[in-house]
Amino acid sequence: MIEIFLFSALLALFEMDTTYVGQFLISRASVVGGVFGFLTGNLFFGLQIGIFTELLFADYNPIGGAVPPSGALSAGIAVLTMHFFGVDAYIAFFAGVLSGFIFSFIDKNIRRLKSEIQQKFHAKIINGTFAPKQIIASGLFFQYCCALTFVFVIITLLGPFIVLALASAPQKLLSAFAFSYFMAPWIGLVSLFMSFSPKQEAD
Repeated sequence: MIEIFLFSALLALFEMDTTYVGQFLISRASVVGGVFGFLTGNLFFGLQIGIFTELLFADYNPIGGAVPPSGALSAGIAVLTMHFFGVDAYIAFFAGVLSGFIFSFIDKNIRRLKSEIQQKFHAKIINGTFAPKQIIASGLFFQYCCALTFVFVIITLLGPFIVLALASAPQKLLSAFAFSYFMAPWIGLVSLFMSFSPKQEAD
């Protein structure tokens, strides 16, 4: 349990690089997958999951108020689920993708909450009674704690559930997951190709 918590804390740090601190691209799914694959002793599958996640999410763009699924958390949770619970990569991958979509919904609400809180402190900042650095630091700490809690809870709950579900899963279902796993990056590539392909002008 302590090891899961430590890995969760590290993964939450990588997640902070997405939009909040640095943006040094260490939060890319391919980077996170490779790093956590190396740390857990399974570099090949870590890189594979990271690259597949990167390709699957390639067409998701943070436009306007849209919050794309977290590639960092998707890849990290997949690798950690595989490591701690012995789940095959093609199952862990979809557990990670699901987690990434769930966190995007949570993250959107966190941003809305932070915006409302910042508006309340706006007058105090102008009057000089509240330092902007305090709001920024507290906001970053709150975001980190949310990411850490999400990763830790999702791994400790989702991992055992997957193991229990796989015990009674039919072989055809497992084969379908395995086939879908290797199709996932091609789906992302096709979506990306369609986005960048020249559009025909209407007559």
